[in-house]
Amino acid sequence: MQKNKERIESTLDGFDAGQMSRRGFLQRMSALGVSAMVANTVMLSPLGARKAFAAIGGAEERAWALAKEAAAKATKKSLTLLIPTGSIGNMTPYVDKWKSELGIDLIFIEEPDEVVHTKGMQEAVAKTGSYDVMMPTAMSYPDWIDSGVIYDLTDWVEKHDPEIFNPDYGVVFPASHHAQLYNGRVAGLLNDGDQITLLCRADYIENTDKAKAFSDKFGYALSTPKTWSEYHDIASFMHDPANNFYGSLEYRSRYYVKWMFMQRLISKGRLYFDNEMNPTFNSEEGLAALEDMLKMNEFLHPDAFSFTWSSNYNAFGRGEGFMNICWPSGFKYSKAPSTGPATSGKIAATVMPADKLKDGTLLYAGMFCWGYGYAVSKYSANPELAYAYAQWMTSPTISMDAIPYLGGYSDPYRVNHMKQPSERMLDTYTAPYLDTLYNNMVNTVPDFCLPGGFEYQDALDKEIHACMTGEKKPQQALDDASRSFERITRRVGKEKVQKSWLALTKNLAEPIKKASGADKWG
Repeated sequence: MQKNKERIESTLDGFDAGQMSRRGFLQRMSALGVSAMVANTVMLSPLGARKAFAAIGGAEERAWALAKEAAAKATKKSLTLLIPTGSIGNMTPYVDKWKSELGIDLIFIEEPDEVVHTKGMQEAVAKTGSYDVMMPTAMSYPDWIDSGVIYDLTDWVEKHDPEIFNPDYGVVFPASHHAQLYNGRVAGLLNDGDQITLLCRADYIENTDKAKAFSDKFGYALSTPKTWSEYHDIASFMHDPANNFYGSLEYRSRYYVKWMFMQRLISKGRLYFDNEMNPTFNSEEGLAALEDMLKMNEFLHPDAFSFTWSSNYNAFGRGEGFMNICWPSGFKYSKAPSTGPATSGKIAATVMPADKLKDGTLLYAGMFCWGYGYAVSKYSANPELAYAYAQWMTSPTISMDAIPYLGGYSDPYRVNHMKQPSERMLDTYTAPYLDTLYNNMVNTVPDFCLPGGFEYQDALDKEIHACMTGEKKPQQALDDASRSFERITRRVGKEKVQKSWLALTKNLAEPIKKASGADKWG
C-alpha cells in the first residue's frame, strides 16, 4: 500500500514537472489503480496534479476504503435507499460496481418528494430498519435529528473528510452550511444543487428590431434583467398572448408560490423572522413583494396557477414564454433538443434579479430550495456502510460523473462542478450557465430548515396563494401567515426554533446579513 502511494505521488510530481504527456499520465495512473475520473480531474486542475489529487481524489478513496471494510464485515449484504421519485437516474450507473466489487446490493425505494419527509418521521416511530440511507431535502434534517431517526454525521465527517468545506472542491458557501448542517452539526451530505435561476430567450434579446423597440420604449438596452423592475418591464414588453407567448412562466401554483415571494422579500432586505422569532414578512417590504407579484400576474403564462415543475419545463421548452424562473434541471431540460425543441441553443441565463434598497444599493438574493442530500438511518443494520455510500456518491469525483446522467435531477453543488467542470458537465450545462449557477449560489438563502420547517413553509404558501388568487388582500394574507407562524413557534418551542434560526442566519452571505441587520445579532 505504501509503495503504491509513493508511486502515485511520484507520477503526480512528474506530471507537474512536465516530464510526461497527458496520455502517459492517464495510463500510469490507471495502472496504479486510480480511477479515470480522478486522473482526468487532477490532470486538468489549475492547482497542479499533486495538490488536486490530495483534495479531490481523497474523499472518494477514503469512502471506498471504508465501504470495503464495512462490506466485508456486514451480515446484511445490501443497502436500501429511500429516494424521491425521479432521482434514481443519478444512482443506477453505480449499482454494478457496488455489487461486483463489494458484494452489496443497492435497493431503491422511490416515493413522491412530498412523502419522503413523512416516511422518515414514520420510521422514527416504527423503527423498522427498512432504510439504510434516506434522501430528504435539508428541511427534514431538524425534525429527523430531533426525532432520533438519523445519525449526526459529524464524527464520520471529521474522521473520513468528505471535503464538503474545501474551498476548491467543497460545496459552495452558504449552501455548504444551510443544506447540510443543523445547529452547526452535519446532518446530511448534499447531492443536489437546487437553486432558482432565471432563463430568458436569447434569440429574442438578439433580435435587432425587438431590441430597438424596447430601448425606445424603456430607455435602456434589452438584456437579461438585472433588477425586479427590469424583469417586469421585459415581461410586459415580450407578452404576446395572441400568439401563445407570455412574458414569464413564473409560478403561482400551490407549493411553488412561496419561493417566488421569499426571494423577492429577501432581495428587499427582509428575512422571515427577526432574532426573537417574530415574523417580519408582514411588513412594508413583504407588502411591496406581494404587490410586485400581483402586478406580474398580467404577464404570466395562463397555466402559472397550476404549474408543477414538469409542466412548467414542458411549456417553456415548447416556446411558450420569454422568461422562466426554475431549477438547474429546467435549464438541462430546455437545452436538450428532445425536450426543448423551441429553446435548445436559445437560452440566456442569469442570476436572480436584485432589488434596490433605500440606500440605493442593489441586493441579490436567490433561493436554495429543495436540494436533496443523503442521511443515514439510526435503524440501519449497516450504518458505516451507509455513510460510506453517502460520502462516495457525493465526493468531488463521483458527483461530477453522476450529475450529468439523464433520468435524475441532481444538479451541480460543489465548487469544482462549476469552476473545474468535466467535459460531460460542460456538455450538460454549458460554461456560461455553470458560471451563472456559481454566481447565483453564493447569494442564496435557505428554505425553512428549522424544527417545524414544513409547517412554516406550508402556512406561508397557503396565504401567498390566497393573495395571488384574489381570495385575500395582501396585508390580510401576510397578517394571517404571521399569526400561523407564531402558533407554530409556540407549539414547537421558541428556544428550540430560535437556536436553529440563529445558526442559519449566521451563515448568510454578507450583503444579505448586512441589509437585514442579521450581522448585528451576534
